Amino acid sequence: MNQNNCIIKKHPLLTSHKASILDLNTAKSLFAEITESGIPYDYQQANCHNISHYISSLLESKGYQCAKIWAFAPAVYSTSNSKLISFIDEKNISPTGTIDWRYHVAPVIEVQIGNKVRKMVIDLGLFPNEFVRYRTWLAKLKTKKLIYLIMDSEWYLYNSSMITNAQLEFDSNEEINANQPNIKLPEWFADKLITDFFKYEEESLEQHWVEKGLAVNETAIEFYDTEIKPILYSEQHQDLVKDYKMLVGDVFNFETIFRDNNWNYEMNNDFQIKHQEIISKYRTIYSLNLDKWKKALASLNEIILQKNIK
Repeated sequence: MNQNNCIIKKHPLLTSHKASILDLNTAKSLFAEITESGIPYDYQQANCHNISHYISSLLESKGYQCAKIWAFAPAVYSTSNSKLISFIDEKNISPTGTIDWRYHVAPVIEVQIGNKVRKMVIDLGLFPNEFVRYRTWLAKLKTKKLIYLIMDSEWYLYNSSMITNAQLEFDSNEEINANQPNIKLPEWFADKLITDFFKYEEESLEQHWVEKGLAVNETAIEFYDTEIKPILYSEQHQDLVKDYKMLVGDVFNFETIFRDNNWNYEMNNDFQIKHQEIISKYRTIYSLNLDKWKKALASLNEIILQKNIK
């Protein structure tokens, strides 16, 4: 990967020695456990940050710390470039035929291979059979002017602003500056519109963002497998397929209907009345999936708490 395609920088937000260094056999064993955990990675439209955070918790429950790698398309950090990370939708459920990401994130483990420690990415959506070196992961994204950060795993998601980091005022007195970012990004990131990152706490924790994201993905892929896939290429069902693609292939629409019980200009009243029976069915399925992931994450957190007490 050359410098023209991806800005390669150091990783000042990755605390030295914080991520566990794993031997190759342990890394392979943990990867196998992650693949068997039921994480709904094969709905690729969204929620990579929630999948990554769940995997981070799963590894921590086993006594290991990971990091995370964040890749940002120009559309996230630039007002003059609308370029996204884009892939052909192999499932053919996206209304546009492509899967488009503004950013992507995945867990990073440090693995001792020979006499070197390698940063290896776990991304079951892009590499379902193995973890890969982080530069291999970046190359897979195939996006010019992509930038990235490798950070400690507790950073859950980021905030954006039309004000660049260079224009932000950092003040130690939080009462003076209530909007103080959680972290100061490195100087080479100062002209970007990503202002800071935040942890999985307060609003995100209280409102179960991770569990909701996992439930959305699991419900969407069940909808695809059960309702769309059997009729995807049936000529007599193409009108229905078109509606289902608009509902499931666009994650914003899917979350509006099933996560938020709401509507938008595409998921309007007419659409919801037309498909009220199947919407009702999958709202129930979403609710069951949400309960399942709440219990799963609570179980991991209880194990982590007990380990920390010891």
